[in-house]
Amino acid sequence: MRYTSLMHHFTVDNLRACFDSLDAKKAIGVDGVTKMMYGHNLEANLQDLHRRLRQMSYRPQPVRRVEIPKDDGSTRPLGISCLEDKIVQEMARRILEAIYEPVFIDTSYGFRPRRSCHDALRQLNHEVMSEPVNWIADMDMAKFFDTMPHVEILAVLSERIADQKFLRLIARMLKAGVQAPGGIVYDELGSPQGSIVSPVIANAFLDHVLDQWFVTVVREHCRGYCALLRYADDAVAGFERQDDAHRFMRVLPKRLGKFGLRLNEDKTHLIAFGKRQAWRMLEAGERPATFDYLGFTHYWGRSRTGKVRLKRKTSKKRLRRALAEINHWLRRERNARKLPDLWRAIGRKMRGHFNYFGVTDNSRCLDQFGLEVQRLVFKWLNRRSQRRSFTWVSFSRYAARYPLPRPKRLVSLNPVW
Repeated sequence: MRYTSLMHHFTVDNLRACFDSLDAKKAIGVDGVTKMMYGHNLEANLQDLHRRLRQMSYRPQPVRRVEIPKDDGSTRPLGISCLEDKIVQEMARRILEAIYEPVFIDTSYGFRPRRSCHDALRQLNHEVMSEPVNWIADMDMAKFFDTMPHVEILAVLSERIADQKFLRLIARMLKAGVQAPGGIVYDELGSPQGSIVSPVIANAFLDHVLDQWFVTVVREHCRGYCALLRYADDAVAGFERQDDAHRFMRVLPKRLGKFGLRLNEDKTHLIAFGKRQAWRMLEAGERPATFDYLGFTHYWGRSRTGKVRLKRKTSKKRLRRALAEINHWLRRERNARKLPDLWRAIGRKMRGHFNYFGVTDNSRCLDQFGLEVQRLVFKWLNRRSQRRSFTWVSFSRYAARYPLPRPKRLVSLNPVW
């Protein structure tokens, strides 16, 4: 069904609830208004915002662009919206989520409630170990959030939404512009990463472009088993037959190009990744193929009983990036904080890494990360002045008295037999 009336959900009470849900610690937009500043005169501000939304005179302000470095040396643009725009985006996100969440396919995991990367990894493990998957298509879309065409996005949304005012509001969010050093830049492509509403818009767009097409067209034309697993713009597809996999890889660029998208050729691969082939290669002393997905390198190994089993470890790129970030942070903060505060902050960073990468079979990489972090801490504590703060013996004694976090029980990703 198509929804004909949605703007009536933008009430003062709903806008207040959206304001309360915002994180006050998040970065501020181009207007410099914080949550505390906006809340000083909250009711009057919300009443004015509600009036402008009702009269369709509300205009989002440009987003502030921040460049985030990537592993390959390039940067990823991150958009930071103003606080009032975040309130409207949060309300739009709730509406879109209520419309599209029931129709998303079950193997779509990115930016959905009560779903995580671990759930996607667990499903991938199930597909490879329990289903007749012999080929893996590892797909990556080139600059997806920066190249989504606004016209195509609105056309996809209009298939479920008939409220023209709501669609105009979404169009204004997409066309708000970016505050660059040379002025405001307007573009007909992309939705800023970091925007509250961007993830659900991207999910709705990719559900139409890729997920539903795979379920209704690709699956019907495949002679063997096939399955699609997607987390945001990172997707993998498993196939039983080689001819089905090759036919899919030939058609996929045409399907994406129809909606203004393209694949990253350097990161898109089709590899043989079946249990039988892996067993034969391991028996012959050869190394089976591997692929990276969601920060993990997936590879074939043996269980304690000698059976061939899918395993995973932290990818080299993600491990290098995590250590580089901690190294940069320690260099910047070593003199700005007292030792107890610095020590606790390091523990929080390590705990966050362990919470995500603490999965089955990854103990060795976790131990390597913990050891490297201790070495970096020892290095930078001794560079706070010309006088050394620690010897390795005294540092080990301090670390034993105030231990840094260690990996807890690993999250199991193995299928239940």
